[in-house]
Amino acid sequence: MATGPASGVCPEDSTTGSVGLSNRASRNNVALRVLIVWSLALAGLFATVLAPAPSVQAAVCDQVGGVITGDWTITTVQTCTGIVYTVDGTININAGGSLTLVDGGLKFAKDTAHAGYALNVNAGGELVLDNSIVTTETNAISPYVKLALTVSGAGSRFTMRDGASLKFPGWFNATSATINMTDSTITGFTDADIVNLGVDMDDNNDAPAIAWASTSASMYGSRIERLYEYVSVGNGTGTGVSSLTASSTLYAYDTYVGVDYSDLADRHNELRVDGTSNAYLYNVTIDRTQDPGSQTDWQPAFVPTAAGGSVYLLRWLHLTVLDSTAFPVSGAAITSTLSPSATLAQYPDNGLATTPSSRTLWYLGRAASGTNAWDVTDASGTATIPLYTDQITLASLPNAESFGNYEEAADFSTSTTTGGAFFPAYPSISEEDNNLAVSLVFSDLRVRTLPDLELRQSEYTGTLTVIQNQPFTVYARIYNSGQTDATGVSVAAYLDGIPPEVARADGLAVPAGPAVVNRTLNVGALATTGPHTLMLWVDPGNTIDEGGSAQENNNFVNITLNVVPPPEGFIAIATPGSNQRVEPGSALSVTGYVRDTDQNPLLGVPLRIELRSGATVYANTTATSSDVGFFVGTINVPASIQEGGYTLVVAPASGSIQSDSRPIAVQRSLPILYQPVPFIGLPYWLFLSIIGAVAAVVIGVTAYWKVYGLGKMVECGECGAFIPEDATACPKCGVEFEKDMAKCSNCQTWIPVDVKRCPECGVEFATGELEMADYQEKMRLQYDEVVTKFKDEAGRQLGRALSDREFQEWWRKQPTFVTFEDWLREEEDMRKMGSKPCPVCGTLNSVTATVCHKCGSLMKETRPPGGGGGGVIAGPPAPRPSSGGGIPPPDDTVGRGAAPYGGGAAAGTETIPHRVIRKPVSQQPVVQKKVVRKPTEGQGSEGSEGQSEGSGDDL
Repeated sequence: MATGPASGVCPEDSTTGSVGLSNRASRNNVALRVLIVWSLALAGLFATVLAPAPSVQAAVCDQVGGVITGDWTITTVQTCTGIVYTVDGTININAGGSLTLVDGGLKFAKDTAHAGYALNVNAGGELVLDNSIVTTETNAISPYVKLALTVSGAGSRFTMRDGASLKFPGWFNATSATINMTDSTITGFTDADIVNLGVDMDDNNDAPAIAWASTSASMYGSRIERLYEYVSVGNGTGTGVSSLTASSTLYAYDTYVGVDYSDLADRHNELRVDGTSNAYLYNVTIDRTQDPGSQTDWQPAFVPTAAGGSVYLLRWLHLTVLDSTAFPVSGAAITSTLSPSATLAQYPDNGLATTPSSRTLWYLGRAASGTNAWDVTDASGTATIPLYTDQITLASLPNAESFGNYEEAADFSTSTTTGGAFFPAYPSISEEDNNLAVSLVFSDLRVRTLPDLELRQSEYTGTLTVIQNQPFTVYARIYNSGQTDATGVSVAAYLDGIPPEVARADGLAVPAGPAVVNRTLNVGALATTGPHTLMLWVDPGNTIDEGGSAQENNNFVNITLNVVPPPEGFIAIATPGSNQRVEPGSALSVTGYVRDTDQNPLLGVPLRIELRSGATVYANTTATSSDVGFFVGTINVPASIQEGGYTLVVAPASGSIQSDSRPIAVQRSLPILYQPVPFIGLPYWLFLSIIGAVAAVVIGVTAYWKVYGLGKMVECGECGAFIPEDATACPKCGVEFEKDMAKCSNCQTWIPVDVKRCPECGVEFATGELEMADYQEKMRLQYDEVVTKFKDEAGRQLGRALSDREFQEWWRKQPTFVTFEDWLREEEDMRKMGSKPCPVCGTLNSVTATVCHKCGSLMKETRPPGGGGGGVIAGPPAPRPSSGGGIPPPDDTVGRGAAPYGGGAAAGTETIPHRVIRKPVSQQPVVQKKVVRKPTEGQGSEGSEGQSEGSGDDL
């Protein structure tokens, strides 16, 4: 009977046994979760692909969150964008490392227990703040808002640009560093920032104290404000000092430094330089709000502390050079000389050379020489000249050595002009004091000519055909060949060169240079047909001085006209096409042709182009037919126009020419993904996202059903009820099911799956997974065929189709009822104990069988009627479903002596016993109350046929 190897099939490896069933529920749960996640992910993918996507920023930054916990040591290039990080630790930037913060920054979360957190840029490291901030947290328990920023060591660099800022009290120390600040700020907290922190506001409302040693610092358009002042301590110990020591250099351009002239020791701030350091200050301003009332009480803002150190003040001279007509002179060479002397201006930051340093030239955007030289006027006749005016030394304190008087000379061609530039002495260093505007005028030089207005005859060739009694348009193209702008210019048109004028335009401005002013002249209707001349004349009254008659001779041109009678004809619109869509606020180009009745082109026909809705005109323009009768015009569709249908009309300004029109649809244009779906109204991107999500769910659910099903149903071997496959007990009859049972492939005995040797026949098991399952499936198919016949007959008997549950309830009341386990056990008995043929179909059945395993007929011998003589008379077999007979209806007489057949058996014959769950014989392994179950649905016809053949061979 078995189809596996002779050594048997290991029940433990059977994929269809109870071991597999015990894990089915957990596998189904996992599969369902995977299905849901997969469906949501696929739906999200559809929405992501179809909906607009935000730009993704790319940056190399190890910090992916908003909080930096613990110390961060940087030895590689880090660029962090768009986040102000909260720092709970110290940041060290070491050799080879750099940190660039763009549109973000660092906020150190410090308290009294973590006051030592710091920001350190060490030798070979670099910190760049690009529109970013470094500050401290003001929302903390026991806050500590001071911070130490240290830039030290060879090659250490710190850069601030584009609105970057340092905002914290504490310290900004630099040693052997390079510092560069552009459009940035060093500041501190205000009282309002820290009023509720419980800290000493006077000690914490200032910028960090600055101490730079062996450092080169450059500042461009920046601010150092709120310098340290500690009024509370009194006695002068709170003075704010910014110091340059150990050969440090500061270069500052257009920068504010918050030092002052205050005479209060606990409020005074000053910039100090030692004997080895220097500061070069170009238009540097200071805090003037603390000036004492009397200038005798002022204290110096810039203090050299030893001989050799200096603070150099330089100012800006904004020089303009003009000719005798106040026209800017471009290319004039500027020379600055100390007055009264012949010493040329010198620049201390470039070794007292007469040319500014490369740093200053870079800031000015000029070169040392050439056409873009710093001391040559540009196209606007201006030049910005830096001038050295004051030097503050230890010997000059409290004032400076001032020499801010210069003589300026401008040379152009063979002409020279001079003037003076005088700057106030230190301590006058306000914005106005540091910037001086001077104009030098060449009284004997004229670098430009007077206006020279011009009309060019070469632009008015050919003949212009116009319609009699119809206005028309001509264009006057006016040039100015001189070097002086002309204003208040007029242009007029004269028919045949004879007054009066037929058109005029006034108040024109015609600039000097290659530009052209194109002025439209609307000429009135001409009554006389035939050839004519139209003269255009610019400045007809000679009100503008152009320098002489030679310049006046190019002020007029003649246009040849042909005045023709009004023609008969029609207008044909070429574009736009019918029902073309146009957006509100867009320009609509209209083209077409004007022809007479013989299809000949009509030239010079004035046209009106209108966008209408009914009688209302929403937009209009004019056009004139040109060569071959072609016309073109542009209508600006109003942005406020409502969407809908409109009419485009092209008609002649006058005459009997037939007009033409086109229907136009005004509709706003949207990207295809945002356009609404017809009849639905949803935008395409949302509609496609929904379709994608639904498709994902359908595909996932289908795959789930395909692979796992929705949970298979099996039949209880005790009561026949359909129950879930993984149930451990029948919810209807309460029977508990034996777990992990399989059939020996050698002797077909049901045994536990975990044994290695059959306790019945002693065969040892090899591995295999399918034989036992195939056997059960094939036997189940044979059993199902019998059940199907009974179900069909029951339906015909009762006159309606029965559900599986109705049929099972009905069949259990019939004498033909047999469970699959009993039927299967009888099959086993037939192979062990012999067989007998079915009285109806002749199929061999077990000698213990009571129902034919093929046709379902009762396997019962008839007995003689009670009280009769000897001999056994075989009664006719009961009609079975396979022979077309009816199934006996449920009747209590069955089993109480009534004959269940149509004849041949009298009352009192042997009753038909009810079917029960059979127990294994004593020599077989004991099977507990567990009933082995298989799903009721078939698994394939080939398996069933193969099993039947195998059964026949064994017999």
